[in-house]
Amino acid sequence: MSLILITKSRIKTTMSHHFKLRDYQIETIKELRNGFRKGHKRQVLCLPTGAGKTVVFSSMISDAIKKGTRTLVVTDRVELFDQTFKAIEKTGTIRPELIAAGAQNIDQKHQLHVAMVETLSRRLKSLPELKPDLIVIDEAHKGNFTKILKAFEDSFVIGATATPVGKHFPKFYTNIIDPIDIPDLVEKDFLSPCHAFQMQDDFSDLVTRRGEFTESSMMMHYDKPKLYSGVVDEYKKRAKDKKTLVFNCNIEHAEKMNYEFRLAGITSEVITSKTNKADRVRILKAFSDGLIPVLNNCGILTTGYDEPSIECVIVNRATQSLPLWLQMCGRGSRIYEGKDRFTLLDFGGNHDRHGLWAEKRAWSLEEKKKKKREGVAPVKTCKGCEAMIATSVRVCPYCGHVHEISTKELGKGDMVEVQTPQELIGLKISNLSINELIKLQKSKKYKASFIWRVIKSRSETDLKEYALKMGYSKGWVYRQKKEMREKNFSFKDYLLK
Repeated sequence: MSLILITKSRIKTTMSHHFKLRDYQIETIKELRNGFRKGHKRQVLCLPTGAGKTVVFSSMISDAIKKGTRTLVVTDRVELFDQTFKAIEKTGTIRPELIAAGAQNIDQKHQLHVAMVETLSRRLKSLPELKPDLIVIDEAHKGNFTKILKAFEDSFVIGATATPVGKHFPKFYTNIIDPIDIPDLVEKDFLSPCHAFQMQDDFSDLVTRRGEFTESSMMMHYDKPKLYSGVVDEYKKRAKDKKTLVFNCNIEHAEKMNYEFRLAGITSEVITSKTNKADRVRILKAFSDGLIPVLNNCGILTTGYDEPSIECVIVNRATQSLPLWLQMCGRGSRIYEGKDRFTLLDFGGNHDRHGLWAEKRAWSLEEKKKKKREGVAPVKTCKGCEAMIATSVRVCPYCGHVHEISTKELGKGDMVEVQTPQELIGLKISNLSINELIKLQKSKKYKASFIWRVIKSRSETDLKEYALKMGYSKGWVYRQKKEMREKNFSFKDYLLK
């Protein structure tokens, strides 16, 4: 049965298989089907954490099964495996056949399989009759699915992810569906706004290997009494009594951080890969029920974990991975009754590397060249409330304190708030002058790559003016002009908030 039968299905606002889809989710399904019609056999489904990727692809799977399409869903984490299985079961169409450790006598001709990628990779030769028409890959930004993609070259593929970042994307996918961004979801009340603070620190001692900071160098940086107590102090100051999830560097770091919270009289627990299943279930239930205000972990609760009542996320580590950064932040972004926003405490300088959680991002399947690291945007700490504000802001938008404009450098150990320059709020990006775009770039709200895209959507005259004011070289201008002539540039236009 060919996937083309899926593309001819009618889409209804309220699906018969128990899903009530939001408008953008319906539009996402339409765009995926149109992509398949146009000949894109492998497409990326890009939706931010909390936007309902699982709901979207489960809805498509349900329709596919009804049309006789053989479907395979692949994931790499037990938590995601269980979550995906339950979501598909809710559609009421068919019970999936599982391909996981311990599964025996697998019916290869069953219409729907849900597989753990490691198990499937090992058993490919022993499953010769497994021939899916459609493959759905959950968390497709990870590189461990390439063997599956190579093994089923004739299958249609949907690679679901919140962050399509990785060298494998342009190699295996030809189209990306990116219907909505985090700021839109916040504006529509589908995600909670974020109130972010970042600790100023020097991370030059961290060692990079294979694109990420090494665990050992992070532990050497963070394993200090001053830093343990500092996290607790900031929690008391910014998020006391709020349900808080803490991401730490490794198991030892998580356990020591847990001890520090308890030492301060704060009820805290810790979950790591060493935590047995019974204790994990007990701790997560107690956290959900509000009996534990602080839960420490290290890499366990980044994906496949949904607890909407989380009010504060503490990122007590540094990372060079944009997907990991957005996943950690996203744990606090779910909407919940009585929760008007979530607090984000960044102890890893991650805002400097990746920008705000709610920053607009232009995803692309084009291979990206390595760029030099951008400098830290100029900010200052408000003397009235300690919020992070741009150096050009005279009146603090949070406390109203009036102070002289200063470019005084922030000191190590200052916790400052991340925000949009006040004088630009309410303006549309497309209407900004060159000077205002430069101010926006330096405010930490947008990364340089996005500003460059805006500039390149305009004219070569604007490009030259921007380069002159930023001090960019003639070589940089030449390269950008060449790109402008070779393709059209566009960007998502927003009112700044």
